[in-house]
Amino acid sequence: MRMASLVGVGLLAVAGCSDQQYVGEGGFYTFALTEDTAPFVETEDGNLYLVEQRVELPLRAPTDEQMAELSTEVEGLPWARRPWVERHDYELEIDWVIINLDEEEREVALTFNGINEFHEYLPGFTVDEDEVIPEFAQWERTIVLEPLERRFGTIREEQFDEVAVDLATVVNGVTNANLIVHPDSHSAVDPRATPFVPSVVPALVGLRAGLRSTSTSNVVVELTVRVRDERGVVIEDVQRAWELPVPEVFMPSSLVPPEE
Repeated sequence: MRMASLVGVGLLAVAGCSDQQYVGEGGFYTFALTEDTAPFVETEDGNLYLVEQRVELPLRAPTDEQMAELSTEVEGLPWARRPWVERHDYELEIDWVIINLDEEEREVALTFNGINEFHEYLPGFTVDEDEVIPEFAQWERTIVLEPLERRFGTIREEQFDEVAVDLATVVNGVTNANLIVHPDSHSAVDPRATPFVPSVVPALVGLRAGLRSTSTSNVVVELTVRVRDERGVVIEDVQRAWELPVPEVFMPSSLVPPEE
């Protein structure tokens, strides 16, 4: 079995009006799964293909005094300090477009996984008799595209809020992360999750946007990323943005490591 490296890393600029800011150059970001994409996981009976694009928000940096204050009152939190940006400091929303460039039907999964100051979510996979079974992303939709079809939709603010809550919850002692990130689970009201929801939930400082498929194809994703900033912490000047802490990767326990 072989695992290929993920593709796509980017720091996005911000521009926009007082109510809503567009993230990226003109609010536009794009990546693609192509016929040349190497398998993410490769077995004798089938492959799993995955491309990802990292999206990071340029944030105003905390002062030394503000950072010191974050290290107080941390009892009951799964981190050594409080987060600089918390849930509802700003809200994210994404418009997506998926374009099938092939003259054949294609089935792909559009995925999003959250990144906060402390952790980022990386779903694993299991292998059952050489069949690769991916675990749930924090947000995902499986889409069957007709030849040359263009499909579009919007991921709303409350859906990314669920991603933020789920990410904070799974690192706080949950034994089955897949139950928490399952599309039918909502951590704020799910009795299996609520005991593990921290009293403080970090805001998302970024996302891993991805395309996943069991076959090669030529499919393009276009994203328009917007933020509604309640605190004025998202800035336009990328050069002055806070150098985000390197998050710890959180993987469900069933992740299968690559063979040496």
